[in-house]
Amino acid sequence: MLAGALLWVGGHQAGGGLAGAGPVCGEQEGARSAYWRFARWWRSVAGLALQGGQAVAASGDVLIVIDIDRRQLTVYRDGVPVKTFPVAAGRPGEPSPVGEWRVTDIAHWPGGPFGARWFGLSAPWGSYGIHGTNNPGSIGTYASLGCIRMFNEDVMTLDHLVQVGTPVKITGTTEVYYRLPVYRRGDVGQDVVLLQLALRATGFDPGVADGVYGGVTEKTVAEAEWWFGLHPDGTADMALQRLVGFRP
Repeated sequence: MLAGALLWVGGHQAGGGLAGAGPVCGEQEGARSAYWRFARWWRSVAGLALQGGQAVAASGDVLIVIDIDRRQLTVYRDGVPVKTFPVAAGRPGEPSPVGEWRVTDIAHWPGGPFGARWFGLSAPWGSYGIHGTNNPGSIGTYASLGCIRMFNEDVMTLDHLVQVGTPVKITGTTEVYYRLPVYRRGDVGQDVVLLQLALRATGFDPGVADGVYGGVTEKTVAEAEWWFGLHPDGTADMALQRLVGFRP
């Protein structure tokens, strides 16, 4: 399977409800629903408070790369690494979302488990972000419910390097969980990211590995099916999954 990709699907799909609808960053397992509601509320008001306004981007193109295996976050400017910080990542069973995301919102937090700053991420199946912490001893470990934790002084430094829209790439070791026998347009999840990465590794370009089986992924799957002599209908069945290395 693909090195550097983590697959996790566990029923944490972002939905219309709040309680239990997805993973939330926090310190206490039992408080998950409260953190979910709190994070969703803050994300809804962040646009009024700070979105795109108070985060000052450094000159040049900025990319954030988070290596879950090393628990490190590196800031690249014009392709050159300029800052590296230690982080905490998702604990076993609550992994951080591997894929290619964007910063969606930025907020200054009033303390608590989210620390000094919050940078929301565009992963579509939960409420994930990069944030500070009130548990600095957890940095460098697998401790969160999927978010990326930083020391408060480091996350405040990051605040001056990114802005809404900054790309964030999260990589990590592969865990395999096959959720569907056939993937098609409209499917969303960490497994879709892994399928997109498998297509890319085989020489087909699905665009951004964003966990959304949309039009670009559908077209890419159809191209791969045509190449392998399958019916090019744009749905990734078991045969196509095996041919691109997504499934053994």
